[in-house]
Amino acid sequence: MANYLTTQKAFRTLLHGARTASFSQAYIFEGMKGVGKYTAARIFANAIHCTGEVRPCGQCPDCKKHSANTHPDLIIIGGSGETVKVEDIRGMNEELYIKPALSEKKICIIRNADNMNQDAQNALLKSFEEPPSYAVIILLSENVKNLLPTIRSRGNKVVFEPFSEQEIEEYIKRQYPLKKDIIPFIALYSGGVIGRAISICEDEEFFEIRKKMFEAVCRMTGDRLSIFSVAEVFGIKSPKTGFQNCDLYFDLFVSFMRDVMAIKTGARIINADMKELLDSFSSKVTLSSVISIIERTANVRSQLNVSMKYDLWIVNLLINCWEDIHGKGSRS
Repeated sequence: MANYLTTQKAFRTLLHGARTASFSQAYIFEGMKGVGKYTAARIFANAIHCTGEVRPCGQCPDCKKHSANTHPDLIIIGGSGETVKVEDIRGMNEELYIKPALSEKKICIIRNADNMNQDAQNALLKSFEEPPSYAVIILLSENVKNLLPTIRSRGNKVVFEPFSEQEIEEYIKRQYPLKKDIIPFIALYSGGVIGRAISICEDEEFFEIRKKMFEAVCRMTGDRLSIFSVAEVFGIKSPKTGFQNCDLYFDLFVSFMRDVMAIKTGARIINADMKELLDSFSSKVTLSSVISIIERTANVRSQLNVSMKYDLWIVNLLINCWEDIHGKGSRS
């Protein structure tokens, strides 16, 4: 049965379990990208291994090994955006059945677990259903429906809900006091995703990229060649780098369109400092065309992977968006 918790409550619940040794052997952490699943899993694992009085203490040998990413009883599979392959799972299984070197528990964290194909999931089944007595396995998933029913039924599911705007604001005030002037924007733009808020705080180029994206998108009400200005902001001239940074570009593009939709429906806008550009674009497009663009963009974003020709997909998307903008629908 799933435990639906805010991210802060999930952290507290997991830490309490680690400190009282009342935790399960199989977990599924579910939540949107950047909401804090991986951070929670790392802290949870650290707390289980910690030998200090208050776990994690940060001072004991186990904590120091966690901080240095050298703890021998912690296995992490799959980086951000990587696909977990059957070979990865088989290797994990072999390592999992070797008893812990330093601690009482050996912990395995599998990132992007919902990207495993059926072969990889089948290879995981035995270890996940009947792990060694000393093992703890944590799957991180954005969409648990992509996991096999047998895996879903075995794992203790914790669903991470986004932070509130107030929680994001308080976090930024503590961690990034120099960002105080833009805290309300970051809290609103992040949508409760702490990872996104942190990225904005640490990316000195964010606001410059946002300005370029918004100005380029606004020009799409003009001739067809305007799409190439937007495509350049999406990084098509260096497709590999563009793909690596595409989350930012897609977020900005969709944020612009959602604010245009908000203007047309009388809702709250996020990018209030860009309202002049948003108003200009909004006056020249229909609500239906904006909705179509948002849906079309979400569809392309969900399909993109490293094996695709990133530049061609982006240009094709923007051509279709331009055609939506210049369609026959009447303005609303």
